[in-house]
Amino acid sequence: MYKKFYNRLPEAFIITDREQRVVSLNRKAQELLSKDLEDVQGMRIGELIEAPLLHALLDETLVYNRPPKLTYENSIIALKRKGNKRYFKISLAPTLSVNGEPELVHISLVDVTVLKEIEQMKTDFFASASHEFRTPLTSILMGVGMMKAGQLGELTERGREILEAIESDCERLLGIADNLLEISRMETGRIAMEMEDTNVYRMIKATLRTLKLQAEKRKISLYTKLPPDLPLIRSDINKIIWVLTNLVGNALRYTPEGGSITVKVIRKGTMLYFSVKDTGSGIAPENHAKIFKKFIQLEDDDSPGGAGLGLTICKEIVEAHGGKIWVKSGKEKGTTFTFTIPVGHS
Repeated sequence: MYKKFYNRLPEAFIITDREQRVVSLNRKAQELLSKDLEDVQGMRIGELIEAPLLHALLDETLVYNRPPKLTYENSIIALKRKGNKRYFKISLAPTLSVNGEPELVHISLVDVTVLKEIEQMKTDFFASASHEFRTPLTSILMGVGMMKAGQLGELTERGREILEAIESDCERLLGIADNLLEISRMETGRIAMEMEDTNVYRMIKATLRTLKLQAEKRKISLYTKLPPDLPLIRSDINKIIWVLTNLVGNALRYTPEGGSITVKVIRKGTMLYFSVKDTGSGIAPENHAKIFKKFIQLEDDDSPGGAGLGLTICKEIVEAHGGKIWVKSGKEKGTTFTFTIPVGHS
């Protein structure tokens, strides 16, 4: 009965046991893997499907006796079949025995290749648009610089104010173009991660060095809470500094005069938890999930800024390091952004 039901499902369906050995495949899974059930029954799924994300989620399901918490972004795997790369959205669910231990794990794979191809077209457009924007904006900035330096004649005070406004807007647009290009590189896997053993104390110091003057001008106190025995992390130091700079910069933007921002790092198991806590206006709970999506700016966000890409890039960088990022906040209760990075192995 169940076999007939599984064979009617439109998606590939695999059942494994506690040792992650294949128990059953439906017809769609056999077509996908080009294998008959008799050929793979008892084989470990790692020998059948080369997908580290799937193996990690299977481990999580077996350890915690529950389906892993997945979003569309972190549940996609790529499989090469007949020379072509296809993308699948995976989901896992355990079948528990009498004592509450997982006896079997049900894995489904839904083909989302068409959706990924559409995303790729969008990503390529962003990359092309950012390149096209940079050239004229750079030329405008060069012209503004020449005019401000008096190379094209004397300026009135009003003329200088107008040029400074033009310069500021051009720099903001260049920042947006750079962020678009960064996202397109990350989404296509073309961005290089230069991983090295990183000293956390030096990284925090380098981050805050560039922001202290801005904090002093706003009369905002910057604090750090760092235990004396933090281990090295394996990271691309420049990209993690970018994440911290973005989070602290956002905190400065939304924290009123007299407020404070605290950068804290603690170790829990194999992870370091980095947090940036402010005493600002806070973010309503219904907006917590939105802010990490591309081009999202909150309706009550009336401050000048970019295109809602900074936190998206933060999320991409953190996840590329094997960590996660989240926010805890409430209106008028301040905001704490936290992200994790694995401890180094050296």
